Amino acid sequence: MNITVLVILAPLAGWVLPVYLPPNVTATVHADLPPGLCNATGVFEIQKPAAIACYNTGLSPVQLSGRVAVEYHMPPPPPHAPPPEAPLLAVAVGAAAAAGLSHVASNRRELLAAPILPIIARIKRATAEDPVRREILRVVDTMGAATMSQIVKALGKSWGAVQWHVYVLEREGKLKSVKIGAFTYYFVNPKKAAEVILASVDPATLTLEDREKLDIMAAAA
Repeated sequence: MNITVLVILAPLAGWVLPVYLPPNVTATVHADLPPGLCNATGVFEIQKPAAIACYNTGLSPVQLSGRVAVEYHMPPPPPHAPPPEAPLLAVAVGAAAAAGLSHVASNRRELLAAPILPIIARIKRATAEDPVRREILRVVDTMGAATMSQIVKALGKSWGAVQWHVYVLEREGKLKSVKIGAFTYYFVNPKKAAEVILASVDPATLTLEDREKLDIMAAAA
């Protein structure tokens, strides 16, 4: 889950984003935050709940905007685990927020408006055709099945931008996803995706539930 947020910090004020983790789960955090104001930047792994905080210690209000993307990695089940009696619940927790500093005192209005322009643009394009989404569909269809990391690498765009377009494509039914083991795969053609996934994993490590998912996909018309 990725959310862009605009925050106004008063003098000597702070903003905190808690990142929650379910038990026995690790997460990769992609934080685009200004050093010096916030306590986390770049890409890092976390194994327990964390808090991303930004503080304004100046004498005048400041405007923060940006993005924090969190990718959760569910651990694989232990070998030879018995089939679950009920379908497993997929836990999906998204968190996102803020940074990129723009001084309120600036006289250049275009710089002050820059942090919120991506939000406005995303709203306008929410239901419209977009070249990036067409490229995502082309890349996924060519690969057969691809993880979010593979799509981001193939497009050469930011994680947050690609994640947003993938969300819209899933909402519109043009892209589908399946969770196999610790990874989520996105696909267009279920039969082709099943072949690609089976070729990339050790069949002996698949749970009964994952095997049934792939069998259903492989049997799709």
